Amino acid sequence: MDEEMRGWCRNLIAAGRLEAGEEVLVIVDEPLVEQGSQLAEAIQRAGGRPRLELWAAPTRPLQQPPPGVIEGANTATFCVFLSQEPRGDEANARFEVLERLMAHGGRELYLALVTPELLEGELSQPQPRLEEPARRLLAQLEGTQEIHIRGRAGTDLRLRVDGRPWLSDTLPLEAGDGHNFPSGEVFVAPLKDGADGVLVADLTIPYTVEGLLDAPVTLRFERGRVISIDGGRAAQMLRELVADAGEGADVIAELGIGLHPGLAPRGHTMLDEKAAHTAHVAIGRNTGSYGGDNEAAIHVDCIFSGPAVEADGRPVDLPYS
Repeated sequence: MDEEMRGWCRNLIAAGRLEAGEEVLVIVDEPLVEQGSQLAEAIQRAGGRPRLELWAAPTRPLQQPPPGVIEGANTATFCVFLSQEPRGDEANARFEVLERLMAHGGRELYLALVTPELLEGELSQPQPRLEEPARRLLAQLEGTQEIHIRGRAGTDLRLRVDGRPWLSDTLPLEAGDGHNFPSGEVFVAPLKDGADGVLVADLTIPYTVEGLLDAPVTLRFERGRVISIDGGRAAQMLRELVADAGEGADVIAELGIGLHPGLAPRGHTMLDEKAAHTAHVAIGRNTGSYGGDNEAAIHVDCIFSGPAVEADGRPVDLPYS
């Protein structure tokens, strides 16, 4: 690959497994227009056929993707979506992009809360090879019926996952896949009535306070639904987000286990949820690439530290623990 290409462009092109002549949709929000142009140029130099589209509209939130994005998603086989300022209430529109791609075997890399500084810095560095530790973890988890997960701050949650696929964004991006970048997690969509216990997020929750949480946020689950959210300012903001989002927003969506040894929590959702020694439980939507069946207008990851996992009563050996 072109040695003069920006490191982050090179990393995304490699992670997306770009093929010569491939039609590529590049989506950016307004703060990243320059970076979108840089990526489109790099894709063209690598043999792809880029189409750059802006994630914007006269009024927000977007109820569906902009027309140019829809047109591009209907034909592109590869999409890179860069967002510096994602909105929690636009999850449905973002999911629609991936669903349109998946419908014809397309694939997507999604980067949220990214800045030019992050792209030129950490995301331009060589990325670790995590497929092997992920496959070892998947081998321990596949076929499990119940997960019992605890956390350093007090998480004590039982999740029913029987029949649900265990997935990982560390595996090669294939047709019909959607991955976040950087990669670094193994995840599953629990059954919508299959969550009981307490989740205590002590690191990061997107769309609430900026950076790390001001105070731990405690969510109590009964039969898959959140019955209470307690804590400080972040907890109040999460309660409001869930209430505004409506049906399905308070339902268990995902369990994810981080395994990236080079990341440390810093209040950045897309990095913190990949970091080794963290896990996250999400509420809201988990259809499509998550492997679940709960529809909702939001998908919110609640990230916590020091996870310990049992699968059907057996301790799970987490990578880098």
